[in-house]
Amino acid sequence: MRSPKCRNRLSKMNYPLHQYNLHEASDCASHLMAPLGSCGAWWRRQYHDPHPATCHLALCTVQLLFAGMHVTSKPALDLIPPFAFCTLRLLLALPFLWWLARKEGSRPFHPAELLYIPPMAVAIGIAYSFIFVCNQRSGPIATAMVQPFMPVFATALSAILGAERVPILKVIGMLVATLGCAVALRVFSTRVGPGPLDVFLLVVQASSYGVYLVLLTRALGNIRSADASAERAKPSPGPVMFLFSATLLAELGIACVGVPELVTDVDWSHLRESTAGRNAILAVLYAGIASSCFAHGLNSWAVSHVSGILPTVYSGVQVLWTMLLSYITLREGISWDQAVGAVITIFGVAVVSWVREKERRLARDTKEKLEKIEKDRRITPERRLSQVIVERRISLDAHPVVLEVCVNGASSETEPRGSLPRIDSGVEMGKIERTHA
Repeated sequence: MRSPKCRNRLSKMNYPLHQYNLHEASDCASHLMAPLGSCGAWWRRQYHDPHPATCHLALCTVQLLFAGMHVTSKPALDLIPPFAFCTLRLLLALPFLWWLARKEGSRPFHPAELLYIPPMAVAIGIAYSFIFVCNQRSGPIATAMVQPFMPVFATALSAILGAERVPILKVIGMLVATLGCAVALRVFSTRVGPGPLDVFLLVVQASSYGVYLVLLTRALGNIRSADASAERAKPSPGPVMFLFSATLLAELGIACVGVPELVTDVDWSHLRESTAGRNAILAVLYAGIASSCFAHGLNSWAVSHVSGILPTVYSGVQVLWTMLLSYITLREGISWDQAVGAVITIFGVAVVSWVREKERRLARDTKEKLEKIEKDRRITPERRLSQVIVERRISLDAHPVVLEVCVNGASSETEPRGSLPRIDSGVEMGKIERTHA
């Protein structure tokens, strides 16, 4: 019971008693939340303009999550077959990939563009499923050792298709990476390490994802070139849209094998009641959420803020994490020849990635110089087009005449090249000449 004097003092305040206590509590809460607010502001700054150390930490975390999938799925594959495990993992990952594809804001696929998706689905479906087949047969360490070979195989395939230059240093890097991969898998001996069939499956698994990368690159290049000439309002379908579409189609094919395995080969009562079964369920959740969703999302963010060489070189960190986690949890050791092979593979990948990064920077610098020259000379797009049209006259009346648009001083990587419609008569040719006169 407050005295009259106390009540009079409180009544003279600007706030009544209950409002005063609320105001005081909100001030106290704001002081307590101030450090959290500054921490949130720091994370927002890191998200939009990250420090290089943040990107390196993110890439190391991504490889740790991938290594965790290798290690946790190994004992789970004794209870859940590989294709069934992959079916459940992709089922968890597809909603997240769909959300990322929606965030790209690209236009839908045209009917002709859907033809790109089936071969990409076959390639990525083999990579998705065989990684668990290889893990069950050869173990997590051997499976992780082959992963750095993916960018090397993608580079070799691009060179075979004529989409990438192959200087001598890049050839040396690919040969070194291949040699290191052979040493790590112990192909020189049939008594130790993976057998011939296991080596074949490991190489196919890594190579199939390299095929997917090459198909994705060619599809994005062709579609963006066509959209640039057509001047479409919405952006072209992006890499995540292709990833979601290929994964969805691959999941339909994998489920044809995985669903029967879930029905006939999985003891669900044992999964629910035993500790190993519950760990297997957690391994599926980890592979679908932590690896497919969080790791891929974090990797996509980090790749957009770092140099192109880093993501491929960091695939070697996955090998180190897998070795460490396998030794801690599964008590699996590594021999000296496997360690040497892993180091040689990572060195070869680093050489190839370094050469590709130099080529990318050279192309970017050349493009920036051309844009600066055009800006200084005030060259408009219409004027530039009138300067680069080259007329090749095959014939006037007896044969069609083709006008080819060539960009002087630009490579096929920085500027698309196309053809104008055919002209079938000399009268139409005269109209063209009077237009440009």
